[in-house]
Amino acid sequence: MGADETGAKPPAARRQKLLPSWGRIGDFVLNVLRLEGAVESLKKENVELDRRVLALQRQVDEQAGQLRILSEFVNKALEESVKRRAEEAAVRALERMAPLIGLPAPKDEEG
Repeated sequence: MGADETGAKPPAARRQKLLPSWGRIGDFVLNVLRLEGAVESLKKENVELDRRVLALQRQVDEQAGQLRILSEFVNKALEESVKRRAEEAAVRALERMAPLIGLPAPKDEEG
């Protein structure tokens, strides 16, 4: 049942070469099932990761809000401090200038 004198294989042998064996078909089906299982597993992991990302995003948003409030508080305190110091410096400058323009020097309020 081999090749004839011309080297051509009989029709049954050629047909057998064209069709995959049952073992190869089984391997293919098994690989497809494994891939489907892997895809389902990845989908579940993706859902879990999405959930975790949303939780982390909520935490980041909350901390950003707290940081914004803290930053506003610090900025307001700094602005008030700068304003107070500027007012004190202006008063001292006017006190030093008063005698120069003929105004009486302010009296100390302490005693």
